[in-house]
Amino acid sequence: MPLSRLLAIRMIAVSLSLSLLLTAGFFIYYLTNTARLREATLHRNIDAIAAALNAGVNPATLPLYRNHPGIYGFRVFDRRALATRHILAEAYTRFLPPVQHLDANAGDDGDKDRDLFEVGSDLYDGFQRFSPKGVHLQGDHVVSLLIHRVVLSGHKYWIQADMIGDPAWIGLAVIATQLFRHVFFPLLLIVPALTLAMFVATRDALRPLRRLSAEANEIASAVARGQPMTPVSNRDMAREFAEVAAATNAMLAKLENSLQLQKQFASDAAHELRTPLAVLLLEVSQLPASAARDRIKADLEELGSLVGELLRFAQAEDLLSRERNEVDVVAAARKVCEEAVPQAIESRHMIEFSAVGEPLLVLGNATLIEIAIRNLVENAIKYSPADTTISVVVENGPSVIVEDQGPGIPQAQQDAVFDRFFRADQRQGSGAGVGLALTRRIAQLHDGQILIQSRPRGGTRMVLSFARGDRRRAEPNAGADYNEFATSLPQK
Repeated sequence: MPLSRLLAIRMIAVSLSLSLLLTAGFFIYYLTNTARLREATLHRNIDAIAAALNAGVNPATLPLYRNHPGIYGFRVFDRRALATRHILAEAYTRFLPPVQHLDANAGDDGDKDRDLFEVGSDLYDGFQRFSPKGVHLQGDHVVSLLIHRVVLSGHKYWIQADMIGDPAWIGLAVIATQLFRHVFFPLLLIVPALTLAMFVATRDALRPLRRLSAEANEIASAVARGQPMTPVSNRDMAREFAEVAAATNAMLAKLENSLQLQKQFASDAAHELRTPLAVLLLEVSQLPASAARDRIKADLEELGSLVGELLRFAQAEDLLSRERNEVDVVAAARKVCEEAVPQAIESRHMIEFSAVGEPLLVLGNATLIEIAIRNLVENAIKYSPADTTISVVVENGPSVIVEDQGPGIPQAQQDAVFDRFFRADQRQGSGAGVGLALTRRIAQLHDGQILIQSRPRGGTRMVLSFARGDRRRAEPNAGADYNEFATSLPQK
């Protein structure tokens, strides 16, 4: 998953966690701050009373006052002179201060009514909590009172609202409303914006890292094709990314040097071994004929073949880097088959060749491609029983398919046969197990691959494929014949 998307997801997770913490904190705050919760609840009740009056409904008929008589109360009045003061609506006003208390000229009757309330309470406006004198209350033991001015039909009115406890659980609705206003709604606006900003900023900041990753993939492809490793660029990179690029370049330089030393060592060793091996083979050939001489000669020939294969393996990448042209796979396969005719006749085999009627071009090295095809054809001749046919077919792709009628390769060994020095059966045939490894490397150098497929009637089916060339197709050679041909076995 891209890092920018991962950070955005984590931002959302952190925001959700923060939302839960804020919700829990807000909820605990209201539950522990009873006075604040009661004030907010009474404000909600006053809003419901004002809405009912605006709708022409008597607030006393609201379910809150019908279902909980004596617990919730209210009074609505205007602020005209006391003699003409008009009470618009009221319900359960036992603990509401008389309207006379709201007038500076209140008489003795008003003073008697004041005895229910604590001395010094300011009941003119705002929120108060008090314990009525001489009255035992259940629950909170406190009356919560709120006096608030509202405007109804263009006229100013005062609403008194009180409550003892909250059996209707209106406070929960208040808490939910406050949570939405102060927690959920701001988060709905802030979190998506912050997440988007983080996603965009992170994606922009990680652009050099994506470029570094792309260049590393290009280097890996270049190594697979045998091309030199190009250092990654640290242009327009932050210091941390530039340090990664510098470390990568240092590692690539060491790796390039190590690979060059390895290839040079293999090439030098093979060159140095070829001359003494040729001298030994010549001297052994001059010895008197014997079983021991023949055995030593065969071992020296096999060792010489191994040295030759190792030399070609070491020189393959250098050869491709020096010479890369358009190669006709059809012509290369035909040439290999024609050159293998003497060997096929000697070992009592028949080679069948077929191809499409047009050139199939790849961009690469003709010598390497011929070596890869020759290894497959020679292996097929080597491991097939006498008097059998080896089939070589070139198909669009391009692909070269070599089929034999030999013992086949077990499924468990089909990957291992491409390892250097591996031989499926040490008792059958000769060779050092380098040919197929070299063939696979040549295929990789040409952006191709080699596969082993099972044949229904037994034997081995090798499929060598290459990447199609990008340059313009070459014209077919004059007189070239791409029709099917076969070399027949001599008759007994």
